[in-house]
Amino acid sequence: MTQRPPQVWAGIDVGKGHHWITVVDVDGDPLWNRKVINSESDILTAFGEVMDMADQVTWALDLIDGTAALLLGVMANHGQNPRYVTGSKFAAFKKSFSGQGKSDLKDSYIIAEFARCLRRQTAPVPAPPRVTKELTLLLAHRNGLSAERTRTINRMRALLTSIFPELERSFEFAGTDGPLVLLSGYQTPAAIRRMGESRLTAWLVKRGVRKAATIAEKAVTAAKAQKSATSGEDLTAELVAELAQRIMALNSRLKELEKKVKELLSQHPQAPIVLSMPGFGGILAAELLAAIGDISRFPTAGRLAVASGMAPVSRDSGSNAGNRLRPTQYSRPLQRAFFMSSQVACVTAGTWENEMYQRKYKGYTHDKGRHKKAVIAVARQRVSILWAMLRDGRLYEKEYNPREKAAGEVQAA
Repeated sequence: MTQRPPQVWAGIDVGKGHHWITVVDVDGDPLWNRKVINSESDILTAFGEVMDMADQVTWALDLIDGTAALLLGVMANHGQNPRYVTGSKFAAFKKSFSGQGKSDLKDSYIIAEFARCLRRQTAPVPAPPRVTKELTLLLAHRNGLSAERTRTINRMRALLTSIFPELERSFEFAGTDGPLVLLSGYQTPAAIRRMGESRLTAWLVKRGVRKAATIAEKAVTAAKAQKSATSGEDLTAELVAELAQRIMALNSRLKELEKKVKELLSQHPQAPIVLSMPGFGGILAAELLAAIGDISRFPTAGRLAVASGMAPVSRDSGSNAGNRLRPTQYSRPLQRAFFMSSQVACVTAGTWENEMYQRKYKGYTHDKGRHKKAVIAVARQRVSILWAMLRDGRLYEKEYNPREKAAGEVQAA
């Protein structure tokens, strides 16, 4: 009779329609593998089969959101704590295996082997609270719509330039809906000249456009500067109007999402702490808290700085020491939140961030990227302060020493 192994490792290659699971023993020999449909019944069946194989099962997978949501939910309901193998670590580890072939079965085996050999390099899969999870979903949806809005504006400007370049140069379409309302009705020089300034102003006012007279004046001036019509003008004008209406709809939806994000942010227990720090508004604070999750994930401020890309990495070899390079593996949302908030604080007069920024900026006299470097230097200090604020549960104070509590704890001990 085959002896029941005390521990096995199960690697899961996550897919949209199905997952592939491979189980290995302590020697790395495959014991079981199977294609599992992404449905609760099939996942539960496979889950039971694997759990019956050993006293302890270590689960590892290569994706922790999207298509893995149901799988993770089933594991959480049965008290399992899977480990996460990041894409970069998986790719580096895969190179140590012979052959260049790629299959779901092979990938699941490699994930299981990674968990068996390099368990300390895997990360526990977080189980964020409801507010954090919903913030993450809303922000991801908002960022997607924001990127779509940018693409649509660029397409509209390209089309408008082909028939009416003077009008395209006259307005900034990303900042306000006024010029978009104009384009939803009038796109060609001839149509705007026929309307005239007074009638165009009245038309814009009727649709609730602010500074309607200024917009009408600019449009008529541009129309008078171009008397020629281009080939395909009518169809292009129709497409410009369609894109202008789509951009206005996206603007409206983005405002609704931002309102929802701020309402949800007000329910987060650590939101007042982050918002008390200069430079953080509702959206940046939400992005930061969603990316951090639980601050206990970062035992030191340095860990948070590394995760946000605000700390350089060493590149030393032998006597060639002291080399520091910009990191390539970090959380983009964390980096954006810290950099953008620090940039706002740097231009706010009377803050220590502004004083430090001015000093650093002057120090990089012959460096073309001195603004960015100066902001990053400030951001690195703000990472330490914010980490201490979240650790201590304290609001921002200009005189707050982030090491104060830690020093007190050492003396008490």
